[in-house]
Amino acid sequence: MNHFPLPPDAPAGFSELISGDLWHRLADAGLVFPLENPHLSIQYLRLKPNACRVFLLGEQREKADMPPQGMLLQIYDDKDRAQSVFNKEKTRRPLPSPDGWMTFLDEATGVVGLPFPNDPEIPELRRIYEPDRFRRLALDLVKGLTPDQWRLQRRLTKFHLLAYKPGRRAVLRAKLKFRHLIEDQKIRVRLHLKVEKKSTAHRSIKQAKQISEATAQCERFKTPTFLGSASNGCLFAHEWNGGDPVDLTSSTLSTQFESLGSAIAEFHSIPIELPAHVPPQLISEEVVVIANDLQRILPNCSKQIQEISQELNRQIPNLCILPSSLLHGDLHLDQFLIEGSQPVLLDFDRAGRGYASLDIGSMLEDLRLRGVTPEHSSSFLESYRSECSVEMTPKVLRVGRALAILRRASEPLRNLDPSWQEKLNSSLEECRNCLTGEDL
Repeated sequence: MNHFPLPPDAPAGFSELISGDLWHRLADAGLVFPLENPHLSIQYLRLKPNACRVFLLGEQREKADMPPQGMLLQIYDDKDRAQSVFNKEKTRRPLPSPDGWMTFLDEATGVVGLPFPNDPEIPELRRIYEPDRFRRLALDLVKGLTPDQWRLQRRLTKFHLLAYKPGRRAVLRAKLKFRHLIEDQKIRVRLHLKVEKKSTAHRSIKQAKQISEATAQCERFKTPTFLGSASNGCLFAHEWNGGDPVDLTSSTLSTQFESLGSAIAEFHSIPIELPAHVPPQLISEEVVVIANDLQRILPNCSKQIQEISQELNRQIPNLCILPSSLLHGDLHLDQFLIEGSQPVLLDFDRAGRGYASLDIGSMLEDLRLRGVTPEHSSSFLESYRSECSVEMTPKVLRVGRALAILRRASEPLRNLDPSWQEKLNSSLEECRNCLTGEDL
């Protein structure tokens, strides 16, 4: 493999994973499944000083009793810490995966391997792939089907892992088929299935139901219908929408962006009470944390990063001009599907009450990173402004955009883009221009 540039405090074991032969050596030892290009199979990455967590996804099998091949690696420069983590995890994860993979320690590199789906923080994740247990949960997700009349057909049940955040949640596309035990009836159901750790699942389920009910009568967009939660308290489902992603090559792109802007304006106006996002003081603290992380991974830009963060924190109190709105919390183009001509808005894990400019800034930054022209981005913004009852002034929009730029500045590194340093520098320059008003 070619050498990949990494931050100076990245663990040596991670460098060996993406630029060396670490994975192939572990596969030869029978500790992990074979992968031709391990760095291309990374689905989740969290880098910390001298440590990281990385999830690699192998074969995506969809059988009801066979999860995809997956391995979470925790990598430490401190070998004693790696040994301690291994001792803890082999007790918490004593069972092999369905493929027979076990928790392991590679002492030479400080790598602790944890097979999917043996996640002790989300024990019900394993249950999904145990059909006899899942049968009892599946009927809770579909209204009107009772266990004395309906049976889940195991051989026609399929799962596809869409996203996995270790220790937090997993998202799956599920195809279920139910057969009536007496009459000749069959029902097929496609679900967007989430399994979450118990400490947060109750709030997520409650919020998902609230948003589904509150958006049911919206005119400019729709959201997936909340179908229900399972009796275990960790599993819940929405209907699966069959719309298409926004096509950036479409000749009607400006019209589509206008419909997205109108949709978000209507969403922001919904009078639903959800937990509040953080106030300006805590946003300022987040900016300090982000700045410290960016200085760590790109130390030669420390002065520039510090100046940008200080100026952003000086402007953050401007947000108080805005009244509270319902926010999506993670707004970008992939959160939309187009069904016919109507937008479908997805994924409300971070929804809450807050400042509308943070959503708008996040969307505009995403469009910039995708190379969408300023004219098309303006179609979204002007449509939003024309439909929104609250004025989106340049002063508050500037804060939303600058914060979104900083939050996403390290994304190319997490995506293992070889040009991440160049793109991070470009984001810093964009943020500086935004804060001085040169891009508005």
